[in-house]
Amino acid sequence: MSRSLLKPVLFFDFDNTLTQGDVLDELIERYSPNESWRDWENAWAKGELPARDCLRLQVENMRVSRKRLLDDVAQVRIDPAFVEIVDWAKRHEVGVQIVSDSFLPLIRHMLQVNGIADIPVFANGLEFAAPDRLVPSFPHYDPAYTCSANAKPRHLAPFLDYRIIYAGDGHSDLDAALVADVVFAKASLANELDARGVAFYPFESLEPVLAFLEAVPLALDEVANFAAK
Repeated sequence: MSRSLLKPVLFFDFDNTLTQGDVLDELIERYSPNESWRDWENAWAKGELPARDCLRLQVENMRVSRKRLLDDVAQVRIDPAFVEIVDWAKRHEVGVQIVSDSFLPLIRHMLQVNGIADIPVFANGLEFAAPDRLVPSFPHYDPAYTCSANAKPRHLAPFLDYRIIYAGDGHSDLDAALVADVVFAKASLANELDARGVAFYPFESLEPVLAFLEAVPLALDEVANFAAK
C-alpha cells in the first residue's frame, strides 16, 4: 500500500509552530541577568555546543519565580487553527502529539489556558527551585540526534506504519522532519529542508495544515472499504 493511503498521525512542534514567535527564546532573553545566553545560543548554532548543554546553561542562568513565569506564558495564544485540527483528529480517530525542545510545565500551562486538553506532550522537564531558580532536565535526550535536547525522532519511531505528518519551524525539528512523510515547515526549518532538496509545504499559520487534513477523510474511507473486502 502506498504510504499516502496509510492512516495519518500528526506531530507538532510548539514554539513558533502552535504559537506566533518563540516563547522560550523570549523568556530566556527576558529573564537572563546577563548576555551569556547569546554566546551559548551562537555556539549551538555553529555546532560547537550540543542543544542539551545550551538549554541547560540558558535555563539555569535565568532568574524568575514560578508564578511570574507561568503568568507570562498564560498570555500566549495558540493558533486557533490548532483547535480545529484537534477536533478533526478526534472525529477521525487520528493521533495528535506535541514534540518540543521547550519545557513540559510551560507547554501544559499554555495549553490549559487556551482550553486544549488531552494532547500528549513530549518535552523537556523543568522544576522550580526557591525563590527564582529553574532546574531543567532532559528525559528524552539521545546523543544520536544532535539537533535537539529532546530526541524528536524517537517519538515518531512507533508510528512508522502510519503516514507521519509533521509541522515545525526550527533546527531542532530537522531530525524529525527528515523521517516524516509530509512536512509543513517555516523559518529556519524551511531553509534547511530547501537546502537539502527535501520537499515540504510552507506555512505561517496552521490553516494550510488544516486544509491539507480536510482532504484526508476520503482517503481514510477508501482504505477502510478496501480492508473490508
